[in-house]
Amino acid sequence: MSSRLREIASSALGRFGIPGLADVHILAPSAGGAGYAYWEQFAHSNTQSFHTDIETALGLMTTGRNDCLLVTPDSHPQADTVTWSKNMTHLIGMFPPALMNQRSRIGHSVTVDPLLNVTGYGNLIANLYFPYGLANATDLTALKIDGERNSFINCHILPTDATPLDSANFDLVEVNCNEGYFKDCYFGGDTVAWTNGDMIKLYGATDRSCRVVFDDCIFVMNADNAQVNFIETVAGMGAGLVVFRNCQFINIGTTLTLAIDGAGLGNAKLFFDSRCSFWGCTDVVAAANEASVIWGFNYAGAAATDNLLAASYDHTA
Repeated sequence: MSSRLREIASSALGRFGIPGLADVHILAPSAGGAGYAYWEQFAHSNTQSFHTDIETALGLMTTGRNDCLLVTPDSHPQADTVTWSKNMTHLIGMFPPALMNQRSRIGHSVTVDPLLNVTGYGNLIANLYFPYGLANATDLTALKIDGERNSFINCHILPTDATPLDSANFDLVEVNCNEGYFKDCYFGGDTVAWTNGDMIKLYGATDRSCRVVFDDCIFVMNADNAQVNFIETVAGMGAGLVVFRNCQFINIGTTLTLAIDGAGLGNAKLFFDSRCSFWGCTDVVAAANEASVIWGFNYAGAAATDNLLAASYDHTA
């Protein structure tokens, strides 16, 4: 590996607090791009480091040792689902920490469901933009997370077409893991009309437990039907805690009936700290599920209002 490539990758991984670095790979578009000619020179002496296909690069990465694939600031359309199946192998865009529309972008040229399926554990996905959706009703999931302890930092996941957003089965992000982490991520957008389905689907792992943290994330939609939800919980969730810290849920369209479909919470809890806010919904969660959705205020009141939903945010029955 060239010393220059190692220096760049070490800087990227160091920013995210990952100790240790093994092999580094570069992903560039097959049709060239802004950095293609520059990065291609590394292929002359290190042909295993330069790629035009994500799956080829992943196949050459070694699981469990902090190999890294750096994504050039270009468009990288996929012809099938990207299954990130290895452990502690990292996918990082070569772009500054913009919150939206990063130039290191992974989309798709044909219908796929999901676009990215993370099945390995301990991976970092960062500095990337995932535009998702063609005029096809079967583009139903942008990101699916089955693996444990994965981190998503500074990613924008955007539904780009109204056709799949008209399906009750649409879920922008499906969380099927037991443990996960999101930071500085932007979900959705304010232009395309959203008619049905959900933004975040919390399903849980095999035992249906779900322990996920969202830090400093923004969730935005332009709903044209009240039935859409920011968060859906699937029936039968086991004990677990999903934490939201400094997260904003903003709907600029038709007022939602519920921001959270909490019917499936079961023994799970959703915790929102005092910096979280909701806009564009009649209720945060139905009255029957208020005991499982907790607000982080330092408050000791009557049992009926300990979670503050009835007293503050969730002000209707």
